[in-house]
Amino acid sequence: MNRKIQWVMPVVILIAAAGVSWWSAKQEGAIEQHVRNEVIQLIPLVRDNPTIIERMVVDQALCSSVEKSLSAISSLWSGNRKDLLVTVTTGDDPNYGDGSATHVALVDLDNLPTVGLRILCSGADEPMFIAGVWTQ
Repeated sequence: MNRKIQWVMPVVILIAAAGVSWWSAKQEGAIEQHVRNEVIQLIPLVRDNPTIIERMVVDQALCSSVEKSLSAISSLWSGNRKDLLVTVTTGDDPNYGDGSATHVALVDLDNLPTVGLRILCSGADEPMFIAGVWTQ
């Protein structure tokens, strides 16, 4: 009987760890998809209303550079989603970040890297904020 008890706890711990790991991966995937969709929707909005950026940045000093970067993409983009690739990763960019961003969105237009955005977003139902931008 003691041998069974010795094996039950490690099995329970492994099952619980697998469940937490699966849930965490599912949640992070949902946040990445949310960020991707927000960036794709933001690009044409900037063309029509550049001041929308003021609500999306963590520091107003970023407004001009974010607006210029996204406007440049918007003016070149045909509107066809196949021409625009937004790759979202978890964490901050090691070259341009300070570790505070939760995600990085890299925007490619016609298979050419164009812009990188440092993003703050804590959940799939939470607002997204831009914490930095760089051109590629």
